[in-house]
Amino acid sequence: MFPISNGMNSNSLKFINGVIVGATSTVVFIVVLTIAGDLYAPLKNLLKDVHHHHWVGKGIWATILFVIVASGYYFIKKIDTSDSTTRFMRVLAWALIFGALTLFLFFTYEFFKH
Repeated sequence: MFPISNGMNSNSLKFINGVIVGATSTVVFIVVLTIAGDLYAPLKNLLKDVHHHHWVGKGIWATILFVIVASGYYFIKKIDTSDSTTRFMRVLAWALIFGALTLFLFFTYEFFKH
């Protein structure tokens, strides 16, 4: 990963870190909601009934979660460093890789099971 410039002030780093933490939590949320919706039909039906399509429902709830987590992090966290930004970026990258692999394996399993 590329190190973040030390010339950034704490507010900029808090904003960047809030966005990264929000994105990480959203990735985990979407993976869990996708698998849960496939295994538990009433959840998928609820998303479909309320939002006209389960993908739209997931997108709306993921956006709400992202905004709450990112802004919550920004307003609660006192100070951040470039080291924490680099660490958060690594966590986001691993969450994306693990989430994609989890969904791929889950749907592959579901395909061959049926």
